[in-house]
Amino acid sequence: MNNAFLSTEFSSPQAAWVAHCAVPAVVAGYPLLESVRTCHVQTTPGAPAYGRAPFNHFGHSAERWTDSDRDIVTPANDLLYSNAWVDLRQGPVVVTVPPQTGRYFVLQLLDTYTNNFHNIGTRNVPQQGGRFALLGPGESQAAPAGTTAIRCPTALVWVLGRVLVDGDADVDAARRFQAGFSIDGPQTPAPPASVAQWQAPGDDPALCFFANLARALHDFAPPASQQGVFDLLRGAHVPLDASGQLGDLRPATLEGLRSAYASAMKIIDGASRPASKAPWRFSTRLGRYGDDLLLRAATAWKGLGALAGDEAIYATTDYDDQGEGLDGERLYRLHFEDGGKIPAGAFWSISLYGADRYFAPNAIGRHALGNRSPLERNADGSLTLHVSRQSPPGPQENWLPAPRGAFYLILRVYHPQPDFLNGTYRMPKLERTA
Repeated sequence: MNNAFLSTEFSSPQAAWVAHCAVPAVVAGYPLLESVRTCHVQTTPGAPAYGRAPFNHFGHSAERWTDSDRDIVTPANDLLYSNAWVDLRQGPVVVTVPPQTGRYFVLQLLDTYTNNFHNIGTRNVPQQGGRFALLGPGESQAAPAGTTAIRCPTALVWVLGRVLVDGDADVDAARRFQAGFSIDGPQTPAPPASVAQWQAPGDDPALCFFANLARALHDFAPPASQQGVFDLLRGAHVPLDASGQLGDLRPATLEGLRSAYASAMKIIDGASRPASKAPWRFSTRLGRYGDDLLLRAATAWKGLGALAGDEAIYATTDYDDQGEGLDGERLYRLHFEDGGKIPAGAFWSISLYGADRYFAPNAIGRHALGNRSPLERNADGSLTLHVSRQSPPGPQENWLPAPRGAFYLILRVYHPQPDFLNGTYRMPKLERTA
C-alpha cells in the first residue's frame, strides 16, 4: 500500500480537513454497514436463497454453500448455515436449541458492529438442549422462566448458526438436527430504518456510504469508547442526520468525503492482506475486537462473521514457500508428516477462495478438504494434499482445485487446542512443485 492519501493534493484546507476527519469514520463504520447490508439482503422479501427469512425467524441452508452463494464473503463448505436476524426493540427473544447428538454446532451471536459477544454451542448447551433469552440493551424485563439470559449490546443481533456435515451422505441427518433450532419472540412491526432504506453503491459510492452510515448510527449507537470517531466527522460539518440526507454540502466537503472513502477502503483492503509472506498467519483477537477498529474492518472485508478465537481460528496463506503469490496455474503440495493431526478439539478444514473472496467454481465442485474428508494417506502414514487448477498426479481425493489466477487458502480450526494457539504445532508450508 502506498502513501497516496498523505500526498493527495486537495483544492483547499477545508477539503483536506474533511478527508482526514472522515477516514477513521469509514474504517469504524464499515463493519456496521456490512451488517446492515447483509440484514437487508437476508430479510427483504424476494427470491428464496440460503439463509433468508423474516426477522426473528431462522433461515436454514439446506445445502452446503458453494461458489454460487454470494451473500457473505469466505463461507465454509463443510457446514450447514442457519441465519437469523433478531430484533430486540419489542422485547426479549427466546432461542431454542435441540438436545445434543454429538454433532458439532454453534450459534454465533454478533452485535451490529460484528463483535462476536457470545456463542451457544456444544460447550455450553445442556445435553437435553436449552432455551436462551436474548435481552436488548437496557432491557428491564426479566428473562422468561426456564431460560438462560444473554445480555446483548445492540438491539439488532445476527445469529449465525453452523452445523457440521460429514459429507454428502450426512446432509439429511444434519438438516434434521438443524431443524431443531427455533426462535420465539414478538413480531417486528417494521425493520430499522437503516436496514429498510439501505442503498447499494451507485454512481457515487462515497456519498452512498455516508448516507447509509448516518441512518445506521441513528439506529445503532456505537460504544462510548468509539463515539469520538464519529464526533470528529460531525465536527467537520458533515451532517449525520437520521434521514440519511446529507444536505447541500459544499464542494470542498464533497471532495473530502470522496477522497476519504477511497483512501479508507484502500487502507481496509491493505490491512486484510498479509503484512509478511509468512505462511498460515492468524490472530486470536478476531471476533472480539475491543477498540481495534482496523482489525474489525479488515475482518468484515475478508471474513465477515468471524468466530472468536476460543471457538475457531482462521489461518490464512497467500504465498508459497518461495514467497510468491498463489496462482492456480502452478502445482502446490501441503505435506503433513504427522498425517494431518492438527490440534483441533472439534475439526479442521482448509478452504480455497478466489481473489473476489468467494469460492471459485471448479469441475468437481470441491471447495475444501479436512480431517473428515476421505483422504488417502501415504504408505508411511503421512498426508499430502495437492492444490492446482489442473488435476495433479496422485489420489484425486487429496486434490483441492484452484481457479485460473490468484487465490488464497483459509485453515479453520474449530475448538483450537493449546498446542496450536501457542505455536507448538507448526503447519507445513505450501510448497510449489511445478
